[in-house]
Amino acid sequence: MKEIKKFSDEDSLKIIQPFHVDESKKLVLEVEKYNSYSEQWEVIKAEVPLDKISGFIRDINVIFETEYNDVSETITTYNEKRELLTTNTRNTNMFFTQISKENNIKSFRNAVLKAFKRAGFSINSEFWAN
Repeated sequence: MKEIKKFSDEDSLKIIQPFHVDESKKLVLEVEKYNSYSEQWEVIKAEVPLDKISGFIRDINVIFETEYNDVSETITTYNEKRELLTTNTRNTNMFFTQISKENNIKSFRNAVLKAFKRAGFSINSEFWAN
């Protein structure tokens, strides 16, 4: 497990289940974050079929895009005592990688695009902010 904490007033990010492709060819990521504004813990599990990913973009975050709402996000919320509050699932067209800082971001983009191409998936990367 890896935990990232930038400043005392920012949310934390803990990787519960790193990026992996499951047996049904879905990209999966599960993270835990502390939301200091709501004072709650959130466990976010995102899944997207590899063949539904159409784009790879970066604005503030690095995001995989789909044409339709093919990304499933399950958000489980806990209070400070780690007692379950809610579990909600929603579909969206954006798979947030939780990556917002990367030293050599263009090399990173090229490596991801190359990996998708080797795996037989063609995705675009038209918008890429520095």
